[in-house]
Amino acid sequence: MGNPVVSFDIVGKDSKTLGDFYRSVFDWKWTEYAEGYYGFETGSESNSGIKGLMYPPNDEIPLVDNVPFANNVTIYVTVENIHATVEKLENLDGTILMPPTVVSDKGELLAMFLDPSGNRIGLYQPKE
Repeated sequence: MGNPVVSFDIVGKDSKTLGDFYRSVFDWKWTEYAEGYYGFETGSESNSGIKGLMYPPNDEIPLVDNVPFANNVTIYVTVENIHATVEKLENLDGTILMPPTVVSDKGELLAMFLDPSGNRIGLYQPKE
């Protein structure tokens, strides 16, 4: 079995308006967990869906391409070994934007890369 998409981010200047838009269109359930930061549940009774986040642009996210982390959609793919996956991407001429980084006290790791078409994709490892 392949690696599942586990989450997504939608980043935009007015995250509340964006959240209202997507909630109205797709009937996603959402929770505001900090000002301007929303968590989404995309599932239904018959389909679990995936979780998503919506938030305003953030210049503090350390991406090496120096492109602002704004107005984009990023999917996150679960991997067993984020370091091995990053090495594989580098061998395939992928561009690593953010090396494996611990993002929680649980030891969860994220990394980001550009695919050959320039799309940003995130990698997620539940714990190191």
